[in-house]
Amino acid sequence: MTGVARATDHPRCYISAVDQERFGPIDFDGFHQEELPALLRKRGAIFSDTDAEVVRPLGFQLSDGRAYTYVPEGKSFILRPGTGAAQTVVELSLDSWCDFVWELKTCFALLYADQLTVRAGSFAQMARWEPPLRVAFSNQALFDLDHPARMEDEGGRELDLTKSYTLNDPASETRRFLHQVGFVHLRAVLNAAEIEALNSDVSEALGRARPDDRRSWWTTVDGREVCNRVNYLNDGSPRIAALGDDSRFLAIAALGGADLRDAHDRLDGNSVVIKVPGSAGGLADLPWHRDCGMGGHPVKCPLLNVGIQLHAATADTGQLQMIPGSHGGTSRLPSAREAEKHPVVALTTEPGDVTVHFGHTLHAAPPPHDPNARGRRALYLSFVPPLTFEMVGPGQGYNDVLFTRNDGRVQHVDQFG
Repeated sequence: MTGVARATDHPRCYISAVDQERFGPIDFDGFHQEELPALLRKRGAIFSDTDAEVVRPLGFQLSDGRAYTYVPEGKSFILRPGTGAAQTVVELSLDSWCDFVWELKTCFALLYADQLTVRAGSFAQMARWEPPLRVAFSNQALFDLDHPARMEDEGGRELDLTKSYTLNDPASETRRFLHQVGFVHLRAVLNAAEIEALNSDVSEALGRARPDDRRSWWTTVDGREVCNRVNYLNDGSPRIAALGDDSRFLAIAALGGADLRDAHDRLDGNSVVIKVPGSAGGLADLPWHRDCGMGGHPVKCPLLNVGIQLHAATADTGQLQMIPGSHGGTSRLPSAREAEKHPVVALTTEPGDVTVHFGHTLHAAPPPHDPNARGRRALYLSFVPPLTFEMVGPGQGYNDVLFTRNDGRVQHVDQFG
């Protein structure tokens, strides 16, 4: 796939000339007639066992009428011109299709932005196809949800997935765990006075937040609007803005990669997530997902999300849950039953602890078990590679597409008609 740089219609995002060949326009016909068939001959298996059972012929049709259908054949697929063989047909512009192929926008981002139309069949089929297409298009590994792999330490023993560390432990050990598992729990990184000060700044930001400010996410509790996330806290708090230069957090970022930098002025900045009991609607309680789920995986990963725990995290107050090893490949988003096949780790933390996870690790944030629990808070810093700063400008982010429907409030995809 070759070409030159182009302007795009990303909501508040842009594509610069930094990577002209990689993210340029794609010849729709040439890709389907020559490039993709050649890629499929190299790839081998594209589908997992379960994928192969449920995927059905998927047609991509451009606004000018050109179309091709992907027809499953065993663990891979073949191509047919037109949409006569398709059970699901998705229509979109050439620019949007190119963005999808490059993974600058996923099918979910295109749906939120009203940049695709399902002419026949269901959007669910396109969502089910997308992970295998990442294997086909860009040779990503497939994380097999159907057959969990045993995770072992260097001695061949089953790995203790609940192990936690401190910043005083050898960085090499913490780094090894993080890269093998996809997350790590660091104890007692901040002291009580620091947590109290950060909580005060967060409370001030919550007091300023409004449902239509396009920087906060809201849910409904007993008929009341309740804020469950505020982005760009660093703009109103010098204390929060300085965290990315704190030696402790620079050391944590280095665990993910030597060149990762704090994205305090883009990609939602430094944000706080509040677990609100009894929430209804919106995205207060996140199902299994990846943080690059709206797009940009080749741009911002390895994305390292660092969560400063301002309150204790338990099952009662709501915990971050992880599927170990899932950062090593792409997959569909698991159902609750599929996740149960894996050794899901719920991170139990105290105020001042820090959770660290790669954005590509499958994780979830289910609701608090205790309906009377207070809104638990976690303050997040995101560390990203240099390419992100070349391709995403200040104040811009892939999650901006979440605000393109309705009155500017973030909605769950299931709420779309």
